Amino acid sequence: MATENLKLIEPDESMLEELAEFLAEYGDASRNVEGMWWVAEGGPEETVRRCRECAQGIGLPEGFVPSTTYLLVREDGTILGAINLRHWLNEALRNYGGHIGYSVRPSARGQGYATRMLALGLQKAREREIDRVLITCKKSNPASARVIEKNGGVLEAEKTALLEGKPIAFLFYWIELETDSDSRRHER
Repeated sequence: MATENLKLIEPDESMLEELAEFLAEYGDASRNVEGMWWVAEGGPEETVRRCRECAQGIGLPEGFVPSTTYLLVREDGTILGAINLRHWLNEALRNYGGHIGYSVRPSARGQGYATRMLALGLQKAREREIDRVLITCKKSNPASARVIEKNGGVLEAEKTALLEGKPIAFLFYWIELETDSDSRRHER
């Protein structure tokens, strides 16, 4: 994995077949996976459309903010994961979801892709001039906590949220980013 050329790209019509395979690997559960709320029931075409609209803030469900979905893609076009970058935090995101949600396809887990994908996602946050990123994960997901910590995440708190009527413990991490404007300020 370390030597692979990986990139984050926004989903488009050129990748419908691969996107269908990626989503099929999750099955119907894809819409319940952290960071994959953007998956549309209408299949890959509808999912691409929905991603574009969400990035522009069009047709968002109540309480949602604009967000950009990126796919982690190998040189051969294989989609390995998805990461969703929320453009800003509202009250709900401060208390539960944070700036970033991500998932690696089941067959690619445990190979370091989540760590690389989050690093690339943090670059996208820098480009949006987000200088402090909140990322949450379930306490019961130590692999995700390690990914966040490897990318500079500092644990701020543990909070409990009700999901489907059940209390779930979440870990809240902050990652400080230096944006381009910060680095220019340091160069002066």
